[in-house]
Amino acid sequence: MDWKGVFPQPVGILPYPFNFLILPYSERWKNCINSVLLLKFDDIPPEWDFLPAVKNGLWETAFRKLSDLQEDDLKNYNLSLLTGERRKIRDQVLEYMLNIAFFKDFDIKDTGRDDLNALILYSKAQTFEEQGKIEDALSLLESALKLVKSISPIFEALILFKKTKLLIEHRGVSYAAVMLFEELQRKLSDTGADYLKAEISFNLGNAYSSLGNLTNAVKYYWEALEFFTYEENPYMYALINNNMGLAYLSVGAVDLEDQVRLAYGVQCLKKALKVFTKDAYPKEWASTTMNYANALQHLPTGDPVKNLLKALDLYREVLDHRMKMGDEVGCARTLANMGNALAHLGKLSEAKEHLIKALEIFKKYGMEEEISGILDILEEIDTLMEVRNDGRS
Repeated sequence: MDWKGVFPQPVGILPYPFNFLILPYSERWKNCINSVLLLKFDDIPPEWDFLPAVKNGLWETAFRKLSDLQEDDLKNYNLSLLTGERRKIRDQVLEYMLNIAFFKDFDIKDTGRDDLNALILYSKAQTFEEQGKIEDALSLLESALKLVKSISPIFEALILFKKTKLLIEHRGVSYAAVMLFEELQRKLSDTGADYLKAEISFNLGNAYSSLGNLTNAVKYYWEALEFFTYEENPYMYALINNNMGLAYLSVGAVDLEDQVRLAYGVQCLKKALKVFTKDAYPKEWASTTMNYANALQHLPTGDPVKNLLKALDLYREVLDHRMKMGDEVGCARTLANMGNALAHLGKLSEAKEHLIKALEIFKKYGMEEEISGILDILEEIDTLMEVRNDGRS
């Protein structure tokens, strides 16, 4: 028997490229496949020993164990996938799957295997998403769900997670989508799919933040941080802290408790900036620094002028960076925030100058909401300037 005797294959259960790994045949496969589908490797056949090595990032161990496999095509397929160096493969299905893993432009073919067909549809849906063909991507994900249902609980959850994310990103956050995320969390609670559970927690945090539910947003952000630590995944650690900081800062400072939340929000942004440095992550640095500067404008303090001046320094640094990058819209947003800070400092003429520059860029790109916001601020400044002039006369 060869790998085709193992059904279902545990495809789709790990982040790319490991979701394409194919297991060799083992006489024990029927007793062990469900454990593998749940990412539990406590009692697996020796032929599958490369799986925990891959999961734990022990690449040399994984390569060595794969090199010992008896099935040449499968050995060459898995090694090609993990090393990025293609080896000769005679089996047409494995060759086809390797092409899908290596190239984004491919035609869908029926391999005769529901588990592999679902992976193919899922991969094609990701390509459609990158091309902006969202409805096509959603249609393929729905087809993949029908194929994989009752075959692989982890892969089914992954596809449903992707579908829900797309719906939220392109149709907006809804309580129905949030409930679907929470149902996925419950389904995965007893599995070893820690990465996927953490991803869902992060997205639940974002969804609840968008709905204005700070308590649940923070709860799920903290759950995600249990997996995405500073040591293990600094990028996600910083991104979660940035988003959690924005959630805290979305609450106005009405009472002492709100002021404490704002302080927490600022601390979250500071944690994010430890990772999102200008050199390592320039785009993320600019965005998070803007968030931090915005927070300083509204943070309760005994010396608001000091905070405003610090915010202005940060805005100038971001503006200089965005000008060098040729990011006109980013420059406009920075100029608008600078204008707002200058207005709070009473420097109305200078504030107006910055806001008009921002307005010109927003008009260039037809950004109606931003245009309306700038016009409202300019109207307020004109009113204040008239009052000042009347006072002088």
